[in-house]
Amino acid sequence: MSLPEDRVKILQREREQFIQYLEALPPEAWSKPSACDRWTVADVVAHLTHTAQGNVPRVHRALQGDDSPPEGYEFAGTIDEDALREGVAQRSIAVRQALEGQLLQEFSKATRELDQALSRVGPQDWGKRWYHPMGPEPLTVTVDMMITEREMHWWDIRSRLDASTSLHVDCLPALLATIPRAVRRAFRPDPTLSTPIRHRFIVTAPLATSSDIVVTREGTRIEAASAAPAEVTFRCDTETYVLVLFGRLSPDAAMAEGRMTFEGDQALAAGFGQRFQGG
Repeated sequence: MSLPEDRVKILQREREQFIQYLEALPPEAWSKPSACDRWTVADVVAHLTHTAQGNVPRVHRALQGDDSPPEGYEFAGTIDEDALREGVAQRSIAVRQALEGQLLQEFSKATRELDQALSRVGPQDWGKRWYHPMGPEPLTVTVDMMITEREMHWWDIRSRLDASTSLHVDCLPALLATIPRAVRRAFRPDPTLSTPIRHRFIVTAPLATSSDIVVTREGTRIEAASAAPAEVTFRCDTETYVLVLFGRLSPDAAMAEGRMTFEGDQALAAGFGQRFQGG
């Protein structure tokens, strides 16, 4: 993984290219559906705007050594993922409605301020922690989360307006780094399981990696592929792996399209997609 300062530059390039893309969109495109369920293109941009606005003061507070919850917030502990997603969806729609006619301007302003705040983080500061509802995170992790948020949601827009679109290669390392967080949130505990189920992913070009997603009755974890036998082994390229584990491409669709193959128990392979609730 590159230095945090290098990843900030990737984030800044994403911003510049994203804004140019949005500026070129015809007005009617903003009301078209995105890859996010129930969200239009405008709703996605509203979500990113609101997120950036909230993150700027968190970065400033982190640099002062403060990772406590801002006023009106708290550490969530165990959360209801479905309720959380519904709240985010409704808030994004409300922001879009409130910013009608000014959305692109506010998106540009908020993301510029966020990137400027991160550009002021010095080498000695990257270990400082910022507030996150699930617990404080080092600022170096925060950069990967922000690249992931921006690139994944930009893909949500691009992929519905141009079916040939792909994830940007320079963002793939950050996306891979944040997959463990997505996996922890994408599965629900299954008290009916008597033994864990190990799903192995062998990932090829352009960034080769391998990991095991282990589903247990208490929850799901991701770990480096081990010597332990896996009930199912999936094989795919990096982009397919990212899209599947962030809930943008179902395992069934990936296999039907020839983007992913599997070896092992067919029922468990199908069951992986049924257990997965999205990233």
